[in-house]
Amino acid sequence: MINFQQVSKFYDTATALRDINLSIEKGEMAFITGPSGAGKSTLMKLIYAAELPDSGRITIAEWETDKLDGATIPQLRRNIGIVFQDFRLLLNKNVYDNVALALRVRRIPEKEVKALVLDALKMVNLRHKTDSFPSTLSGGEQQRVVIARAIVGEPIIVLADEPTGNLDPDTAAGIMRIFKEINVRGTTILIATHNRELFRDTGKRVMRLDNGNMVNEERG
Repeated sequence: MINFQQVSKFYDTATALRDINLSIEKGEMAFITGPSGAGKSTLMKLIYAAELPDSGRITIAEWETDKLDGATIPQLRRNIGIVFQDFRLLLNKNVYDNVALALRVRRIPEKEVKALVLDALKMVNLRHKTDSFPSTLSGGEQQRVVIARAIVGEPIIVLADEPTGNLDPDTAAGIMRIFKEINVRGTTILIATHNRELFRDTGKRVMRLDNGNMVNEERG
């Protein structure tokens, strides 16, 4: 599903990632951890082709990222849901429209948009907040809207970059329960976090980056 072979990425004279080998299976839930600056966000950007590797090969499902072009990059991204730490919600749009946006740009019929949006909001327990605006929501509620937006298009992969970084421990635990429910549905999930509590006792694979190197792998 996600495969890195000897992947390296450089920024000017700095090495972001060095000779990374990584394989995430279809339907797996796994974690990438390490300190700030270890390369976690860069690795995520390489998966959805926001960045391209300087060496090595990346295969995401049926796509080889070095062969993508202006037509095929959107095809890849339609199959990947992304959860950001800083939410990136549109403050002038309500919850429903924030979640619906990704479907509307694909010109999906509005009747289908409504069904998908309401199903995604039900998944994150926010059906009652469809008309609310982001500024009226708590941090945990905003993050749940972001998760709904990420899953509304029924992606095969969900990437979450420090998804609980701004949340208190109880709220973070609730967010992780949602990710587990999404994974049970068959979605492949990769979570980047420096917070060990998120993967403690999960039994899931945890890969550790440090200074751009993959230094070890363990079970949470």
